[in-house]
Amino acid sequence: MSLINQALRKAQRDRTPTRMGDRDANGPSTAAPASGSGMKPGLLIGLIAAVALLLGLVAGLSVVVLKGDDPAPLAQQPPTTKTENPAGEAPPEQPKPGQTAEKTSEPLEPLAPPAVASTQTPPLEQEATPTVVDELRKAREAAEAKAAAEAKAAEEAAARAAAKPSQEIIDWLTQSKVNGVRLSDSESKVILNGKSYSVGEYVNYALGLKVMIIQEKRILFVDENGKKYMKRI
Repeated sequence: MSLINQALRKAQRDRTPTRMGDRDANGPSTAAPASGSGMKPGLLIGLIAAVALLLGLVAGLSVVVLKGDDPAPLAQQPPTTKTENPAGEAPPEQPKPGQTAEKTSEPLEPLAPPAVASTQTPPLEQEATPTVVDELRKAREAAEAKAAAEAKAAEEAAARAAAKPSQEIIDWLTQSKVNGVRLSDSESKVILNGKSYSVGEYVNYALGLKVMIIQEKRILFVDENGKKYMKRI
């Protein structure tokens, strides 16, 4: 650039005396004649051409330098595609600042109050309570009945033990007559007063007397009190 500026300045200095010489020629005749050292037209044209050539070279070098200093091209981003709304559907309306809270709260369901723990007894337990009471009552009644039966049996056993052989039974056996016996491994029988009786059969329901043991020489009887009576054959 310094060479170009020097060439331009030299061209201006060379042209300045020529213009002054032209003004002096139109003036009074006493003015000094133009200097013979003025620049010729051919030299001026050559100088201008040289300046233009230098400018072209400088411009070309500047372009080459600028191209070498350019940063690497950025990666081309893919074009963003805009989503189109379906035909017949309006674009979603952007909520206004004042309406945001109102619109967003519409679809929300009201929150249910927190569940409070119930202190009441569950229905199942309430229903089960009478059942437990009934079972306890039945068990108590059964225990009382069993105790009463055992007490009664003990009393009867004590009464039978304390009872004496019945004189009426003794008199009846004394008057009875044994007609015979039939011994067997499976079922022995005795013929008393003309009737046949097996072991365990009653010979007199009114007196509660039945056959207990049948042997060849004797018959053993028992009454309701457990008292035993023997009659020999």
